[in-house]
Amino acid sequence: MGAPGERGLSQAEDPPVYVLLTGCKKNAGDFLIAHAARELLSKYAPCKEFKELPSWLPVTSHLDIIRSSKALLLCGGPAFQSGLGTTIYPITQDLERITVPIISFGLGWKAFPGDEFDRKTVQPPASAQLLLDRIRNDYRYAGCRDYLTLSVLKRWGIRNAVMTGCPAWYDPQWFDQPPRIPEKIRNVAVTPAELPRFNHQSKELLQLVRDLFPEARRTCSFHRGWVRDEHTTGAHAENALDLKAYAEKAGFECQDISGSVEGMLRYEDYDLHIGYRVHAHLKFLSARKPSFLIAEDGRGRGALEATSSCGVCGWQTSLPAACCESLFPSGKMPRFVRRRFGAYRVPQEAIPCLGEMIEQEITQGFPRHQGSLAVIDATRTKMLEMIRAMPS
Repeated sequence: MGAPGERGLSQAEDPPVYVLLTGCKKNAGDFLIAHAARELLSKYAPCKEFKELPSWLPVTSHLDIIRSSKALLLCGGPAFQSGLGTTIYPITQDLERITVPIISFGLGWKAFPGDEFDRKTVQPPASAQLLLDRIRNDYRYAGCRDYLTLSVLKRWGIRNAVMTGCPAWYDPQWFDQPPRIPEKIRNVAVTPAELPRFNHQSKELLQLVRDLFPEARRTCSFHRGWVRDEHTTGAHAENALDLKAYAEKAGFECQDISGSVEGMLRYEDYDLHIGYRVHAHLKFLSARKPSFLIAEDGRGRGALEATSSCGVCGWQTSLPAACCESLFPSGKMPRFVRRRFGAYRVPQEAIPCLGEMIEQEITQGFPRHQGSLAVIDATRTKMLEMIRAMPS
């Protein structure tokens, strides 16, 4: 795989291109977003060529490339959060010199826990106002990946926001194909939580999968690996290593699929996914295969709600926070209570509820999974409408 900025370029005369800002550092999910975006654009966009640049670096040295392109695409990921315009898509200082349309291509909102209070009260980062103005005014569509994000953007005045889904929802090779329902579960992929606060719940999940599928090949897949580095904190690496050791004792194979899209593509060899990683969930759904997601935060919640897919929320708004918010829907009091007593709790019933759902789906022939695919197929119409209308 070439370095960022080299993929997709013609070796002959330079054709009209789109420039994609992608977040491919370590997380396998980010590589899947970029891969899926390339597949969609190469098949359905007016321009079939594209150049990739890293989304976390300034674009000042690449302005000539951007200005000669047809559009600058902000390609997926949880962009609508603190840091937008500075550490996330840090292009604010160059906006006046970027003369081509800036397009939101399946971007999402991120918050923890990502409950209704967060959705209703989140404000646009001050650093992002100029960039949000460009997203609002440059192109008829501002594509976002779920309805939570759509609600936030509408409240921020982004009237052209449309829910297209994430590029990772879609794999053209499986468009209009029937659901791929396994006759028997022989290979199960499990993705544990990234956040250490879900360590115990992740172990409960591993126990559940071992008990439900004792004869299946069971793989525990780590999208960010288990090694501490510039992209993974010590606490997160320690959590991953602890879960890896636990999984191996429970009879799971463990794999580090960080750093490329290849591990995501190998999910094709599995019958079923169960776990926390949103893009494992989306990869299985895009291949018409069943998956069960446990939402770690607003990203997972948004994916579950937007796709109407199978899964549970791994957290709940804490009782003090919920009571306070019912009495004081706005103002400083709810924020004080959330800071003082915690905004969330990890419910004991989440994994047992998930187990019941899995058994129901298998017994009934995965009807909810099939309903989710119908939702994705219907949303695909808006995604392709947006892509086909891109500048040429």
